[in-house]
Amino acid sequence: MVCPGYWAARHSSKLDDVERIFKIAERLTRRLPPPWGRSRRGRRPKFSARRHAAICVTKQFFDYALREVEGQAPSFMGKTIDHSTVGKAFKRLRANYVKLLIVLLRREIERLVKCELYIVDSTGISTPCLRRRKKAFRTVYEHEVLKLHALVGYSRRAGALVVFAARVTPSNVADCTQLGRLLEGLRAEGEPLLGDKGYDSQRNLELTSEHGFKPVIKPRTIEYHGIFRKQMLREFKRCRKLYRQRGIAEAFFGGIENRYGARTRCKLSTTKATSILLMAVAHNLRTLARVRAMKAMRILVIIWIYSTNSREPQAP
Repeated sequence: MVCPGYWAARHSSKLDDVERIFKIAERLTRRLPPPWGRSRRGRRPKFSARRHAAICVTKQFFDYALREVEGQAPSFMGKTIDHSTVGKAFKRLRANYVKLLIVLLRREIERLVKCELYIVDSTGISTPCLRRRKKAFRTVYEHEVLKLHALVGYSRRAGALVVFAARVTPSNVADCTQLGRLLEGLRAEGEPLLGDKGYDSQRNLELTSEHGFKPVIKPRTIEYHGIFRKQMLREFKRCRKLYRQRGIAEAFFGGIENRYGARTRCKLSTTKATSILLMAVAHNLRTLARVRAMKAMRILVIIWIYSTNSREPQAP
């Protein structure tokens, strides 16, 4: 169930307008340092490094291929750009720079709405690379799968799901090892943090509390020993109804499945991580545009109500 005014704000935000999304991405990249320094050798580039980063964000937002960016470039930036130039810029874009974009977008959204609930989870993203492995005495080739770990916040009032932090790891990395890195730089005020049994460890519970969250992590099905574990089980039983809201985070992962098919076209190790993190950037861009549109609509409604209910001047 979505909040009132969700679809009206969704349509008024014009998320299908390529030019609008590119301008938003360009304004964001101007607030960050350049993703790479200018080379002293060779010809001067046609566009700045920040504008190349905005083009890469727009490419991932609409899931364009390199040739599609070349064909669409005159419509949203007024100039042409070769597809090979876009590919080179995508290779130079690093995951740490994309994480800065996620943090910047998250802070912009936090100025408009406040999240009351936090959820941590992960999902698999398929890549074109093939991996060979033994299966039932024969060799099979399967597509490589990477894992996207994400910490998302949810605002009930605005119906907004915000990505606070994201990381990309190989598929064999355990979820419990990534919670500490996702919580870096975050400080809560007692809001609950929901997680499945993959995050159940004493260290994760201590980390969650140190960062100001209330841990609501499902215990593993093992025999409980010690005062700490028994207390954790009692706390979870009291918060069982709250834990059922953990499925809210599936809206973020479901959006990746619907828009990108939970896959990436990139083959290089650096570009694979960058493209997956840009999916989180695209999600936050959609959320920011919709929340801004919703706030503008509410302001217009308040002004309209005030103007219609204003008293008529009395005759002297």
